[in-house]
Amino acid sequence: MKRYIDTVLGLIFPNLCYACREYEPLNNQLFCLSCQERLPYVDSPKDAFAALEGKDFFPDEITDYSALFYFTKDSHVAEMIHRIKYEGQFRMAKHLGTLLAEKVFHDQDLSNYVIVPVPIHKKRKRERGYNQAEEIAKGFASVKNIPIINNHLIRTKHDKSQTAKDRKERSEALKHSFGLDKNEEHLSHIILIDDVITTGSTISACYAQLIKKSPTKVIVTSLGVSI
Repeated sequence: MKRYIDTVLGLIFPNLCYACREYEPLNNQLFCLSCQERLPYVDSPKDAFAALEGKDFFPDEITDYSALFYFTKDSHVAEMIHRIKYEGQFRMAKHLGTLLAEKVFHDQDLSNYVIVPVPIHKKRKRERGYNQAEEIAKGFASVKNIPIINNHLIRTKHDKSQTAKDRKERSEALKHSFGLDKNEEHLSHIILIDDVITTGSTISACYAQLIKKSPTKVIVTSLGVSI
């Protein structure tokens, strides 16, 4: 009976490739064979740092950054990020967080770390129903078996969309948009996770708050980095 139900559900809701949404992946993969070969994976942390060139607002103090994909407008990666943020595809976020941990951090011991997702304001979270960075973190944590601390870093200001602002205006607006929960304890080793890094302003604002309690180490990672 279960096999029959699964077959019917598969016909109604086919398991389409997360990237192109046209073909069905094989063997429970996230992407079809074509997209697996063509998606713009970031090969190494060195390449991820190279993509940060020109992002004046990314903190110089952060020396450990990595990303899963290069991000460009009108690309499959951009479409995935859009579906995660605006179309309720939180399961996709979790699955891609799993892939991020498996592909980028597969040989790293992170047992001393905790994950801090980049927060969104509680009003935005009510509207959306979830925080995409938290969902990415869930997938990541399931692979590396490390805790997620959702309330350490908080979004204190509910800003309207930043897309109409230039880079400097966006950076200035974000500087006062984050804070630390007064009841949270000191965290010494942090993995800061976001969906995509475009200018580096959000990471810079978050990092400025995190170092107020002097963490020993901050690793930054994201699904995408814009180029």
